[in-house]
Amino acid sequence: MHSPRAELHRALARLVLAAGCASLVVFGARAQDVEAPSTDSAPEAALAASAPQTAASVAAPNADPRAARIESAVDKLRDDPLLSGKHMEHRLRLKDDSEPEKKKVDKDSSLLAWLASLAHFINDMSRFLLWGIVIVIVALALVSVRHLVQLRSFQRRAKTDAAVSHVRDLDVRPESLPDDVGAAAWALWQAGKVHEALSLLYRGALSRLIHRFRVPITASATEGECLDLARGRLEPGALRYVTQVVRAWEASTYGGRALSAAMGEALCTGFGQRLDAAAPGEAP
Repeated sequence: MHSPRAELHRALARLVLAAGCASLVVFGARAQDVEAPSTDSAPEAALAASAPQTAASVAAPNADPRAARIESAVDKLRDDPLLSGKHMEHRLRLKDDSEPEKKKVDKDSSLLAWLASLAHFINDMSRFLLWGIVIVIVALALVSVRHLVQLRSFQRRAKTDAAVSHVRDLDVRPESLPDDVGAAAWALWQAGKVHEALSLLYRGALSRLIHRFRVPITASATEGECLDLARGRLEPGALRYVTQVVRAWEASTYGGRALSAAMGEALCTGFGQRLDAAAPGEAP
């Protein structure tokens, strides 16, 4: 296909060639008129006019050689592909090597943009994940503390429930004893109830050993076994007092011995000082 500018140039070329051909024809005709015979040779012209048609046709090509050349030039112009309007041109164009680079650059830029968006997304998500992990850790810590408190409380209840309530038919539950065991025992002693006073002191001592000092006394433990178990749990003053109470209980119950009022007063007044005021712990 040709551009409008090329078509315009071809049209102008055709007009110039046509004008040239017309001027050549006019020039040839004028030349023939100039070369025509004069009036003196009229008989010869008439003779030539009256000549047979065959002779005129034979002599015609040799009559005007310039006209023949003009016709030949016109034919060449007609055959020229540049002036026919049907000429096809094939143009070679070098391949643009920059196009793959442009595509590659576009792909690289799109990849970088995608990576940047991915990094931004990961950054945002990491913040949420971090706060989520912190919240989960705090929640687990609170739940663990709660479970630990519940476990310790359960262990205390279990130990309390597992503790014996009676040792050889003696009620050692804390609720079965008066608030001030020493004062109640001294009142019984003054009233002449020495056995009851010693029983209250012995029961109170066993109850303190079991529930306050965590001595693992069983329901069938004897007096000597209770003292052996208490040696690792009481400090020397408290252990000495418990030993005195146990020995007085054994002397009164099994030996039938009578105890003095001074001993009774010392045992009753020392209960609160040795077993209630002493801190629980192992003996040094």
